[in-house]
Amino acid sequence: MKILFLLPPSEGKNKWWEFKKENISFSFKKPCELAINVDEKDLKCKWDRFIEWIDLNKSLCDSKQSEYLEWIKRYSWVMFNAIDYSWMEIKWKVFFEEKFLILSWMYWIVKPLDKIWNYKLPIDTKWLFDFWWEKIADNIVDLKPDYIVNLLPISYSKLLGLAKCKKHIHKRKILSDAWIKIININFLKEDWSLVSHWVKKIKGEWIKNICENNLTKIEQFWWDIVNNWEIIDINIIKNS
Repeated sequence: MKILFLLPPSEGKNKWWEFKKENISFSFKKPCELAINVDEKDLKCKWDRFIEWIDLNKSLCDSKQSEYLEWIKRYSWVMFNAIDYSWMEIKWKVFFEEKFLILSWMYWIVKPLDKIWNYKLPIDTKWLFDFWWEKIADNIVDLKPDYIVNLLPISYSKLLGLAKCKKHIHKRKILSDAWIKIININFLKEDWSLVSHWVKKIKGEWIKNICENNLTKIEQFWWDIVNNWEIIDINIIKNS
């Protein structure tokens, strides 16, 4: 049974220790036209900061060589800090590198040691869903998992039809036709309401525990389960 975990990217991105003038480690079609034709509303910033991000996106789309970091080093902030990859034991890192993927709006499905440029491209950029959803679903199918553990926010999950949204349900067909089951992880309080505060930190700690304990079977997760042939919902109770 092959399980892969799907993570969101981080708005925060590191710039330290970049590899200079090194070819990227995988092949894909970037959404360059979208990335360089965004407006202030798309990038959620104005004036000098907006110009700075546009120039950054232009540089990575126009150049064949730029400055790279592995994505596990590139992305920062709460969830990735809680995963604490740099302090993992070697065997935990190997597990993480084999099992965890990230859904990036510039790079599609990326592995932890794939090198990526710095960029700015939020999920709600116009037409980004239409550009990516089929490419990303096909890429997941090519990896031949039995299960995808969905740790994406709802806005991201809609891209693949994983959220409960009738508008996007047709997008799930590529995965269901390949007999890939989706495991949606919900972090709940003791009263069974959804955790909203610090949920990114909780996700990171849960991911770290998965790696440290080499958990590769669904039954090893902490769970209350609702299951059908296509989607499994696992509710994890976060004790206070």
